[in-house]
Amino acid sequence: MSAADGPTDAPSETPSAPTEDSVQAGVLRRALGWLSAHRERFRPPPDAAERAEPDVTVKPLGELAELMAAVLGRTALGGQEHALAGELLEAAWEVAGRGELFLALARAEPHATYPLEMYAAFAGTGRRHAGFEALARSAAATRSWRSTEREPTRTLAVLGAERRLGLDPHADPAAVAAATWLGGLPEPWAFESRSGYAATHHVFHVTRWGAAPELLPADVRGHLAAWLPAWTVACLEEEAWDLAGELLAVRACLPQPPPAEAEWAAYAAAQGPDGVVAPRGPAPRATDEAAFRACYHPTLVAVFAAALTLAPGRTPAAPATPDPAAPAASDPAVLSPSAGGRP
Repeated sequence: MSAADGPTDAPSETPSAPTEDSVQAGVLRRALGWLSAHRERFRPPPDAAERAEPDVTVKPLGELAELMAAVLGRTALGGQEHALAGELLEAAWEVAGRGELFLALARAEPHATYPLEMYAAFAGTGRRHAGFEALARSAAATRSWRSTEREPTRTLAVLGAERRLGLDPHADPAAVAAATWLGGLPEPWAFESRSGYAATHHVFHVTRWGAAPELLPADVRGHLAAWLPAWTVACLEEEAWDLAGELLAVRACLPQPPPAEAEWAAYAAAQGPDGVVAPRGPAPRATDEAAFRACYHPTLVAVFAAALTLAPGRTPAAPATPDPAAPAASDPAVLSPSAGGRP
């Protein structure tokens, strides 16, 4: 498959273009504009493979690739948003040396999974590097690869990367998903930042970044339908925009998303006029490197959440009725996301 064919995980239907007057369309358009204006800041340093700090040097590029690949599959072919997402994805592939960066990273850290996780986003859109894939197949066949200890949500990410490359899964995906925080159907009042990010990424990995909502088990779907509204309101009230955006994206990953008009209005109001979204609090006016580092992720999330919400088939369901025996989940004192942080 060629790069022009688009993501292999894209849905079969053709997404429709967003309506110009929707809140989500405005968020999507402005956030894409900010990302495009700052695209050069995603470029890794020349010595990225030699520096033991991937979260700083290459993680932004990997996140750009993952979310732009997802947006490509959920936006209308021929539309401005689809075209811009494709430009950003192709620019990311170019600055990654068309795969050479991931080969260098894998050679520097043979037992690390993050080069495979980042590369898989490109591979899912037909952008492949034979040398890296040969090395990845060799590493994935080792006992070390199978036995490395990771949090279950991170293991879901590795399993997703293996699937995209056609590698045998090193663990049972259903068993791993059941072992996560969300897979255990936790008490809703136990929600906080760390568990919140674990829950959102559980959904993203299981649904293949929103392309396959039906892959979420029914009990998890029911739990999310009942409690996502309360979790989202808690984040919005604390101005935790990054996690709020991820929760809005999770809604759109459900086969029948709960309604979220008021939540989207509050979220959109936090976006800066240039399209930037801060992780917390007011959108910054600065445009320097520090502002980029702080805001690139929540702005990527804004694009992702808006594109998923605007995609076809995301008809809001009637509000779910929580368990009457559970405490009031809308109380911010019960559901505070203030502890922890994005993994």
